[in-house]
Amino acid sequence: MFIRSDGLLVKRTRTGRDLRREAEMMSYLSGHGIAVPRVHDATADELVMQYVPGPRMSEEIGRKPWLAGRLGRELADLHHCLDAIAAPDFLSGDGDLLHLDLHPGNVVLGPEGPVVLDWASATKGDRRLDVALSWVSLAVAKLTTARRLTRWSFLKSFMANVDPRAREAIPEAARIRLERHDRDPQERAMLEKLMDEKRH
Repeated sequence: MFIRSDGLLVKRTRTGRDLRREAEMMSYLSGHGIAVPRVHDATADELVMQYVPGPRMSEEIGRKPWLAGRLGRELADLHHCLDAIAAPDFLSGDGDLLHLDLHPGNVVLGPEGPVVLDWASATKGDRRLDVALSWVSLAVAKLTTARRLTRWSFLKSFMANVDPRAREAIPEAARIRLERHDRDPQERAMLEKLMDEKRH
């Protein structure tokens, strides 16, 4: 990705994935009041969108650990916003709208509030799974010892403000994360442990 001379952000595909689907998803969400970058143009291999200035939520947690609880609530609020939006017909599958990768690294704290990025994996399913994926992505992240306490403060606040039944979806969320990309041995072990909880 890069910023053009006119200030717009350009995203290009590296895998051959058609970016027009993501653009359609973002336009749909914007029309339903969800804070996403505005789409200016899209082709199969290039997506031109608004550049939203501001730190990622993950960066803010690292720089200002005393805000972890508040930021956890903000991520929960973003999930509640998605709870209220019907999944568009052009998404495959059944169920409600899922982002599938809604973690602090995909949230920009822009001038007008949090903005959700990266809708490439959006699909339909159980909203509790989307919440569980958010929890898992941060729970297994490699952090320094000093930042681990901040992480759990964030996650405690996050889980206190979402559907408590999302905990039941954590084993399935761990399985999805494990299968999505190659994982290092440490993260693989943590994910397998979370998956194993389903069997006990």
